[in-house]
Amino acid sequence: MASKRVHLTRIALAVLVIAPLALVGFYMWALWNPGDTVSRLPVAIVDTDTGADLDGTRLTAGADVTAALLDGGDVHWQQVGLDEAREGVEDGRYYFSVVIPEDFSRDIASAASGQGRKARLEVVYNDHNSLVATPVGESVMAQVRSAVSETIGEQSVDQVLLGLGDVGKGLSDAATGARLLNDGTGEALAGTTELAAGSAELATGLDQAHAGSVELADGTGQLAAGAGEAVAGSNELADGLGQLVAGTDQLGAGATQISEAIDTVVGPLVDAVVAAGLPVADDDLVGQLRQLREGAKQIAHELSDPNAEYRGGLEAAAAGAATLHTGLGQLADGANQVDAGARELSTGLGQLDAGGGQLRDGLGQLKDGVGQLDAGSAELATGLADGAQQVPRFTDAERATTAGVMSAPVTVTATNIEPAVGFGPGVIPALASVVLFLVGILTWFVVRPPRGPHERRHESIVREGLRRYRVPAAVTVVAALLMSVLSVTVANAEPPSALALFVVLLLVGAAAVATARLFTVVFGPVNGTFVGLGALMIQVFAFGAVFPIEQMPAPLRWLHALMPLTYARNAIRMSLVGYWGPRFWLAIAVLVVLVVGSVALTLWWRGRHRVDPDPDPDPDPDPDPVTERFPVPSY
Repeated sequence: MASKRVHLTRIALAVLVIAPLALVGFYMWALWNPGDTVSRLPVAIVDTDTGADLDGTRLTAGADVTAALLDGGDVHWQQVGLDEAREGVEDGRYYFSVVIPEDFSRDIASAASGQGRKARLEVVYNDHNSLVATPVGESVMAQVRSAVSETIGEQSVDQVLLGLGDVGKGLSDAATGARLLNDGTGEALAGTTELAAGSAELATGLDQAHAGSVELADGTGQLAAGAGEAVAGSNELADGLGQLVAGTDQLGAGATQISEAIDTVVGPLVDAVVAAGLPVADDDLVGQLRQLREGAKQIAHELSDPNAEYRGGLEAAAAGAATLHTGLGQLADGANQVDAGARELSTGLGQLDAGGGQLRDGLGQLKDGVGQLDAGSAELATGLADGAQQVPRFTDAERATTAGVMSAPVTVTATNIEPAVGFGPGVIPALASVVLFLVGILTWFVVRPPRGPHERRHESIVREGLRRYRVPAAVTVVAALLMSVLSVTVANAEPPSALALFVVLLLVGAAAVATARLFTVVFGPVNGTFVGLGALMIQVFAFGAVFPIEQMPAPLRWLHALMPLTYARNAIRMSLVGYWGPRFWLAIAVLVVLVVGSVALTLWWRGRHRVDPDPDPDPDPDPDPVTERFPVPSY
């Protein structure tokens, strides 16, 4: 007995020393430098930002932030839609999600209004996914917020705001200039309107003048032709008058001779009659002779004396005809020149008429252009005035406040849909699965199945083996019921069905009891217990409820899908949120197979190694206190 006591004492000391050291060593190995593995964590990012217009520039801050996060690789960002992100955080595909809201860019742009708002990043955590993932996510989001905020320094933002004030002043000055320009274009429009009207009248007058010049050219042509004919007629007239003068000279000479002959014949007779004192009447012969003599003298005088009216007039006519001929020649030359000038005038007025039409059309276009310029300058003046009013003009205090907002423009709004802090509902999947497996392991270490004379030696191995599960099964029912009550009352969990949650917890407890029984049967009660505890410790690191499986070493990641605790935790968390999809039923199926398989293997193993014990005829009268307190069950 003393040797047995020493043996148990050594075992106890070994467990007390080796187990903590093994746990600490395993913990250090599993979480060695976890910062290098944060980038493996799948995290959803959703960009719903609709953008904003800032000073005529399109601002898409959400897209810029998303691109920066995807390039940064702090975690394994996955850009998805809003619904997929929400569902992914709920069912565990993503450890948390970051949503860039619709008004993200508008909030950033609001700083220019003097009443700036911090842009929000909405983060959704779920402690059902991992108890450690939320603190890791908070650390990551602190870095993300810092990185986004530091893109704009407070000093540079302050300069930008000062620049905006200068822009506002410049826009005001420009608006004033645009108003003056609008006034000038209004006057120019009035002037060009009058000028266009005058050019239209000028074009009409030039058209009429051109038509008159054409008629004038025709008239001067006729004048030149008539002048030529007049020159020819005057030449004939001068020649005729010259011939008439020559004939007159001949007539004068003849008339003089006739006058002298009459005077010689008639003169003495008349003189004698007169001298005789005879009466002389105009109608008698003497009177008629005297008239003949006087008439012959008068004819001779008129035809030969230049001073006579006829002869003087004839010579004057001849001289006038010559002068007329000369003048008409000059007139013909002038008429020809006038005709040439009139034709040149007609050609020039034709060109001027065409130019007047072009001037009229050009001034019409100029009037339209000036009208558009006037309208545009009015719009410019209005737009500049409106723009000057829209550009902020901050006071020093407003500028400092706005610069402070823009220097840290982003704030993080965090929501944990299943928090674990303060024994919240987020802790239930991890805690319940681990506690139920721990209860299952310790049950077989503490509870001793009946043995000795109470053992039914001739009972079948199946019935005898199943009978040994009665007490652990009762303990499992109590533990599952207790965890259900604690989940609903203390942790404030709100499962869609409390009965479904209890059934799942009961199945998890059954799996724990079945696997722990298999360990104690195969390895013995003490060794099997420690094997079960060691396996539980490995599962705590590999089932993903406490530590994100992506941060674990490769061997533990490989074991994740083989760990019973993985499916126990999945079944519990899905029953808490009412997810009854394929993953839930896969977890249920694995747990059922685990229960049935572990029980079947236990019965097979006990049947293979069964030895019918003989009744102990001489029980130990002085049992060892250690073995009595911790009896070694008969397995």
